Amino acid sequence: MNGHVQFEEDFELYALGVLDGDDKAAAEAHLAGCTECRAKLAVARGRMALLGMAAPSIVPDPQVRERVLQDFRLRRGSALPLPTVTPIRYRRSRWAPLWAMAAVVLLAGAGWLRFENGRLSRELADLEAEHQQLVENNRQFAAEAARAQAALEVLTAPETVKVELVAGAARPVPQGKAFYNSSRGLIFYATNLAPLPASRTYELWLIPSQGAPVGAGLFNSDAHGNGEVVLPSLPRGLTAKAFAVTIEPAGGVPAPTGPKVLIGAAS
Repeated sequence: MNGHVQFEEDFELYALGVLDGDDKAAAEAHLAGCTECRAKLAVARGRMALLGMAAPSIVPDPQVRERVLQDFRLRRGSALPLPTVTPIRYRRSRWAPLWAMAAVVLLAGAGWLRFENGRLSRELADLEAEHQQLVENNRQFAAEAARAQAALEVLTAPETVKVELVAGAARPVPQGKAFYNSSRGLIFYATNLAPLPASRTYELWLIPSQGAPVGAGLFNSDAHGNGEVVLPSLPRGLTAKAFAVTIEPAGGVPAPTGPKVLIGAAS
């Protein structure tokens, strides 16, 4: 226990200017030689400043102000002596330190609520991002499911034409299979295809019964020589006479120019 505990409850009263008489003199004498208590007094003044800024401003009633000024003019004009004002001695209240402590607790609570609000806002943003990711995943899943259903309908429809495409003397022999439905679309698979340089690509062609070949999609073979074209964008209602695969420049061409790798007639 230090030797200046008795002054700690006076800091708020001293900061407010309501400590007077012997109490004020004793406090000032102690503060003059105690660095620790001067620091506590500075903290108390800060608390009082915060409370002062938080207090609502009060505008005096204009009528009351006018009556006070009128009374002052009458007294000055009649040379009446001003009433003697007896200084009011504020007695130190035992509740003052409790009110000051309550103010500090309220300020700390406000800071904590601000921190919690920020944390909850961040959590809400994270949950919203996760929700958007789930929505996007569901959209992609639905698109893939619809694509798989469409491919299944092409493969199983009774009017689908099955075309086998083969090569000549290459070993192992490249092969391709096309499943074409003029109203539903095209599915094509190839095997044993040689890898191509980055500047070249395989291009699939639908050769209609009338007119020029129609580009049906670009593809490259994987490490096992497999390639595919699934449900390319084609004009509806074309009657296929044959299918072919050529080697073309990367990006494809509007009409076949390279060597034919696979070709097959539609029955």
